[in-house]
Formats: sequence, structure tokens, C-alpha cells
Amino acid sequence: MASPPSSSLTASAPPPPSPSTITDGAVSGTIPSTEAFAVHYPGYPSSPARAAQTLGGLSAIAKVRGSDPPGARLELRFRPEDPYCHPALGEPRVSTGLVLRLSRPKGGGDAPPRAQVVARVRNAYHFEGMSDFQHVVPVHAAAMRKRKHSECPTNNEDLRTDNEDVMMLVPPLFSIKDKPTKIALLPSSSALSKSMQRAVVQHRWEMDIGPTLALPFNVQAVPGKINWEDHILKNSAEWGWQMAVCKMFDERPVWPRQSLYERLIDDGLQISQSQFKRLLFRAGYYFSTGPFGKFWIRRGYDPRKDPESRMFQRIDFRMPPELRNLPRKERRPEKWAEMCKLEVMPSKSFIFLQLFELKDDFIQAEIRKPSHQSTCSHLTGWFCKPMIKTLRLQLSIRLFSLCPNEDAKNFLRNAHELIERSKKQEALCRSEQLKENKEASDRHNGTEDQAGGNSDSEDVDDDEEDKDSDGYESPPMADDVPDFTLDDPYTSAEGFSNGYLEEMLRSFPLDEDGRNKLGDTPNTAEASDGEFEIYEQPSDDEESSDG
Repeated sequence: MASPPSSSLTASAPPPPSPSTITDGAVSGTIPSTEAFAVHYPGYPSSPARAAQTLGGLSAIAKVRGSDPPGARLELRFRPEDPYCHPALGEPRVSTGLVLRLSRPKGGGDAPPRAQVVARVRNAYHFEGMSDFQHVVPVHAAAMRKRKHSECPTNNEDLRTDNEDVMMLVPPLFSIKDKPTKIALLPSSSALSKSMQRAVVQHRWEMDIGPTLALPFNVQAVPGKINWEDHILKNSAEWGWQMAVCKMFDERPVWPRQSLYERLIDDGLQISQSQFKRLLFRAGYYFSTGPFGKFWIRRGYDPRKDPESRMFQRIDFRMPPELRNLPRKERRPEKWAEMCKLEVMPSKSFIFLQLFELKDDFIQAEIRKPSHQSTCSHLTGWFCKPMIKTLRLQLSIRLFSLCPNEDAKNFLRNAHELIERSKKQEALCRSEQLKENKEASDRHNGTEDQAGGNSDSEDVDDDEEDKDSDGYESPPMADDVPDFTLDDPYTSAEGFSNGYLEEMLRSFPLDEDGRNKLGDTPNTAEASDGEFEIYEQPSDDEESSDG
């Protein structure tokens, strides 16, 4: 059987079947094992080569990709030729993307496009910093300024044009934050207190009451008592409620709000939350921050002046992030009294309690010890820093012991080690404070004795002066003139020994006549500027930026 004659025009080989198909705009196929990474470039580069150059080149990209441990950031410099260019940092993130290759046969007409999954994208770099904020030296503006000066016609030969280069003054700190963040500015304490107070005021006579809510801790005077008895009808329900709140403040001058409310409910008083706010507003006040922050304080009582108020200070507890997502049984919200017993794990990640109400023997024994602090600080109140740390650790130990988790056991073990160290620091701090108080008392007593001795000698001198007086009125003595004392820069030399000062003076160069070369020049501003280097004091901004 003869074979058919072959045609002169051989048909082109059909394209290989695509491993992926496109159906209704969706690509389906086999995911290859090849992996790649993606870069979300925050701009429009002129070419892929320029994009790689701004990322530091292929060698820098390979170095970041092969870093150990992984997770290094990718630096992007929009002007790699400028050494002062502020880099944008790309954070690596896990990705589930794919790299697709789409093609259409040439001259295929209406042939469907072909799709192929090239690789899977495991990681992608995202640039979320402020890439559009750059410090650029205004070289173009300077060149234009020079051109204008050179073209300006003038016959004055003394007029000189500045032809120097532009100074490269780069700011030492570009920005505190690299990523844009939302900043919620807090209103001033006085404005916040007034706005909150307007929401509580109900009667006209309450409008005359001064600031009471969210007072700053450094306020000079605390609110005094008011005569609410003159404005509330006696034997009414409101009268009984207000009397009950005042009796609670007589029992204890500082109360947590929830504790006081539960105490009134347990006593059989049915008070709504809105009515309870007005009762507290008439009987107490509270600070916005500090060791008594958010605790209601009896009007007229200032805990900053009473060391015995240390037992009413607040103490906070923060749940570690590892323990915040533990499964908990569904239960009703804890009461304040139950939380103070330290028998249940708190349901919130942050709580603050009152030291006086905690059911712990160690804490109760420590807060009743006499305080050796002379002032009440905003940070630790009437306690020293090691004591506050010890109390926090003791609270953490009680709460961590309620959780059977392995992470909680590690935190518990660490807390036991830290509390022993903190106790030693507290004992050392207490002994140093006692020593300082004793030295201050001795200096005070010595000053009084010296003042008494001086007064006796002054009496004798006064008698002698009276005998020698010729009857004329004497000029004013030095005691009548205001006492002007020198500042520290002038009195600081008293601490140096005479030998050190003599040795320093001998080190100055002398001429043949034995005179000081540096001291023989006339005392003029020009001479001083030419001989001595003047160092400026660092500004507050520079010190803060270094810190």
C-alpha cells in the first residue's frame, strides 16, 4: 500500500498542553515545588534593574534572604547614589501567593490565553514605613540662587557672591517612628475634670462645687467638704443614701469605687449607678493618676500628706501575654470582694486592687510597717521602689499559683526568685533611708546648737559696741542687706585641694620674664576669642535625643 505523498508545507507542531487551565477567569492546575519571594515595591521603578539596585543589588538581597535567623528586613533606598538617603525597611511576612505566567499565542486571533503556575510565594516583603518622607539637600535651589546673583548687574566691587557648595546638613534623627501611627492626645486634666463634672451635676447648687473628678496628682489643694445637708430634704431616700456614703468615708478615707458600691448593696441600699455617681461627687474626689488614681477619697482628706494612707494605695497586676488566651470556664463576673481574696484567676488582662483589701498575710504585714519616706511620690507613693516591686511579685505569686499551666509555673518560679532579690533591695533601701534621716536630724540639731552659741557671742559683742558708741546713728549693718549667694559654678572650686590647684597653675607656660603667656594679653573680646576655644552647652533637645 503506497503511502500518501508528503505535502511541501509541513504543519507546525501543536503546542504542548498547559499544566494549568483557565475556567471562568480562575486558574486551576498543579502547584509546583519551586518557591519564590515577593517584594511589594512602594513605587514605580523605571526598570527591574533599577528596582534591584535600590534594594542594594542582588548580593544584598541574597544576604538578607540567607540571614540566620531568618526574618531580616530588606532595605530600600530610592537614591542609592546618595549616602544620606533615608532607607525604607521591608518587613517579611508569610504569604500564600502564586507566581503565574500568562501568555497568548502569536497570531492566534481569538485563541484563549494560556496560564502556568511557575512557583509558590512563601514570603513577601511589605514596606509600611514613611517612604515618601526624605531629606534632600536643595542643590537645585542653591544653583538657581547663584545664577541670579551672578546675573545681577552691579558696579560695587565689594559685593561678593557666595560660590561655596551647599552644606550637607542632615538631621541627626530623621523620625522617632518609622511607621505612621494614630496618636490620641489626652485633654488637659482641668478640661477633663470639668467635662465629667458637668455630666454629674443635677441640681443648681451643685454647679458651684469646684473641680472634683480626675484631678491631677500635683494639685495644690484638695476639695473641701460641702454642706449638702442644706440642700437635700431630710428623711428622704436621697438623704439616707448620702448619709450612708459619708459614713463609709468616715470608716475609711479611701475607697475603690466598685468596693464601695458592693458594700452599700450588701447593706440593703438599692442605688442606681447614676445616683451613686452623684453621691460620690458630693462626698469625695479622686485623682486621675498616681498611687491613689481612680480611688475615691473623702473630701478634705489629702493622702499625700498622711503617711498612714500608704495601706490604701493601689496595686496593679498585668496578665502575661502567654496566659491571656487560656480557656476559662463560663462564669459570672467576679465581685470585687472575690478578687481581693485572690482565690480565682482574674478574667481581665489588667486589674488594680487596693492593698488594704487584699487577703494576704505578707502584704498586710508589710503595709502596716512604718514608712520612712518623707514625701509621697507620684510613682510609688509612700513606699520605696523595691517595696512596691515586692508587693507586686507577691500578688503575682498568689495568682500564678491558681493556674496549672506550664507557662504559669515558669512565671511562678521566676517570681519566687525575683521576690527574694527584691526583699534584700528593700532592706538595703530601708537602712539607707534610716541613715539619711539620722544624719539630717544630727545636722539640724548641730545647726541649732551653733546658732545658740553664735547668739551668745553676738550678745557680748553688742555690749562692747554699746560701750564704744559715741551716740551717733550707725550705718546699716550687713545683716540688713539681702543675702546674695553665688551659684554652684562659683563655689565648686572649694572641693579641690590646694595642692591640685597649685599644680594646675604651675602647668601654664611662662615666658622668660616669668609672666604667664596666656594671662598677659589684654582683656578684650577679640583676644579671648582668638586664644580660647569656646564650647557651647548642649541643649535640652540634644541631651534628650542622646538618651
